[in-house]
Amino acid sequence: MSYAHDPDIQAVFFDIDGTLTSGGDVWEALLKSPDVNPVRKSWLYISALPHYQLSKIGLLSQAGFRDRWVRLMAWLMTGWADMQVGAIFDQIMQGHLVLTLRPDIVAILKQHKAQGHPVVLVSTMLDGMVSRLVEHLGADAGLGSRLEMRNGRCAGRVVGQTCSGARKVDFVHAYLAEYMPGVSFDTCAAYADSHSDIPLLAGSGYPVATYPDELMRAAAVERGWRIYEGDA
Repeated sequence: MSYAHDPDIQAVFFDIDGTLTSGGDVWEALLKSPDVNPVRKSWLYISALPHYQLSKIGLLSQAGFRDRWVRLMAWLMTGWADMQVGAIFDQIMQGHLVLTLRPDIVAILKQHKAQGHPVVLVSTMLDGMVSRLVEHLGADAGLGSRLEMRNGRCAGRVVGQTCSGARKVDFVHAYLAEYMPGVSFDTCAAYADSHSDIPLLAGSGYPVATYPDELMRAAAVERGWRIYEGDA
């Protein structure tokens, strides 16, 4: 059940991976790119695997792992020219994001747009990936982890904090303060699937647990949030 026809909503925020899309290996094109330094790729797996395993057994937060992972993805592209970075983002967009979009959630997004609600995508993904999906879906803006570019080349770092976990709420507040002054997050709707996004939904006045994982579902039931997982 969505809030697409609620006239009181001031803006809408959609998570991407697992919410607007059905998930999967977003970063496959980058990991398989021949432009990635093989030494960096080897170090990536050596350093990231323990963190992944810890996140799976609950000893490291999902948001913590995603923060580290997106920073590593930026690091893989160290020294890449603008065109290389743009090309890999295009591959990810066309080869994964577009192909895994959930038609029903896209339809809800379009319904919000038809009601005049500003629509903002918010994701841990790098901002260049988010902006491409914003354009494809006709959304109004996108919030993502900002990749640092210097003199036309990737610096291999994220600027400031990643847009992950509870920090998504900070990104949302900053966006509203700059572009929609006077609008509070508690007058906005938010759609997200994973337990790392519980803070995002908790900050929203109109939260929707969308195709939720087990912990997100439990939080939604406990707090009385709407749950959407298809029309069936």
